[in-house]
Amino acid sequence: MTAEPDGPEDRLRRFATIWSRAVFPVTSTSSTRPEFETHLLPLARRLSEALVARTFDSDAGRAVGAALVDAHCTDPEALSRTLDCVDAYLVLYCGGDGDQEDLRARCARLQHAMAAGFARTLRERTLAEQEAIAQAALQAQGVVAQALHASEARFRAVFEGAAIGIGMADLEGNILQVNGALLRMFGVSEPTLRSRNVREWTHPDDAPQTWRLYDELVRGEREHYHVEKAFYRPDGTVLWTNLTVSLLRDADGDPQYQLALMEDTTERRLLNLRLRYEATHDALTGLPNRTFFFERLEKALGAGEGQRFGLCYLDLDGFKTINDSLGHAAGDRLLVEVADRLQSCATAPGEMVARLGGDEFVALTTGPDTQHAVDELAGRIMNALLAPISVDGRELTVRGSIGIVEGPAGERSPAEVLRSADITMYRAKSAGGNRFELADAEADARAITRHGLTTALPTALE
Repeated sequence: MTAEPDGPEDRLRRFATIWSRAVFPVTSTSSTRPEFETHLLPLARRLSEALVARTFDSDAGRAVGAALVDAHCTDPEALSRTLDCVDAYLVLYCGGDGDQEDLRARCARLQHAMAAGFARTLRERTLAEQEAIAQAALQAQGVVAQALHASEARFRAVFEGAAIGIGMADLEGNILQVNGALLRMFGVSEPTLRSRNVREWTHPDDAPQTWRLYDELVRGEREHYHVEKAFYRPDGTVLWTNLTVSLLRDADGDPQYQLALMEDTTERRLLNLRLRYEATHDALTGLPNRTFFFERLEKALGAGEGQRFGLCYLDLDGFKTINDSLGHAAGDRLLVEVADRLQSCATAPGEMVARLGGDEFVALTTGPDTQHAVDELAGRIMNALLAPISVDGRELTVRGSIGIVEGPAGERSPAEVLRSADITMYRAKSAGGNRFELADAEADARAITRHGLTTALPTALE
């Protein structure tokens, strides 16, 4: 049985060791494991400093996520293992004697920031690779055209040996030749693929300019174009590609063929979608998180004339007592059950539920008539909390206080709306809880004034 590290630096090094051992097997690096650990140590130190900083800054998490990509940790499993390691050990080894609940919340936000930074940097790297492929494709255009005139044998070797999909068609869209890589991408035989016409390969997600660029190319008005395009496979699945189409001319300069180069980006796209989901959804409940909610609220408040919004700010009554008496694991299971019930309350168009953090949830409804809709939504939420929740064999009664803000779009900022909802929620809690209250401008002003006086009193007395 090994001894616990003595000081903060020893604990930090232990955390870096655990991290490196978890991630190194799925990392594409020429470094040894100890060298890789040395590379992770400053990243671990940055996470540790962000965890216990007086003012929390998620930029550290995004920077660490970006640094993982720069260290060739681009495998999705590397990110997953990193997030698991941070979740399990960062607070344990680097949290010190701080408030454990606050440290766990900060740790979760750091994980979200790391996933966001990883996704953004991986996307930028991917775009750079795509640009390099496009440039190589353009350079290959001249090589292939020259090979067509010089040697059919040489062209066939390049055509069949390429790792990316290559297809050639005439200007009417009839497919003349395809290589093995393209056949494998579509999962069909060569006769089947050659029986298709290029113009049949439409997809609902095609960019508006895709077919305009194609028409310009076959008319000889454009030499090449590059787009991201989706195709349907015969089994109904979708193939996403980076598509570069070039025009091949004959010896006299007249348009003769079109040459398509395709790179399969399906897995990369799915990874980006997954990372986007993880960055905008709460890890515990699966509900949209604070970031996603503010995006939706800002969009709702920026809607056109005649649009309104309604917001319910919910805080569970006595949740801290449950955490203190039954433990955080039981509290987490309670939050998951509450989240499921809240999700079932917001199923109409324009409605959503999100978790802001801790035991705080928000429900948003939008549309031209939200005066009655938001009251009904609050009533559904209160009714959903009536039935006891079973946790570890105990039947727990859950109650909540709700602050309601409703009004026309375009008059207040998201911060002002949330502040009003928060004040109103605490007014409901002060009135005994297990109820909802409507926002009142005068009550908000009194609460803000009271807070300002309370803050100023110590200085005034001095």
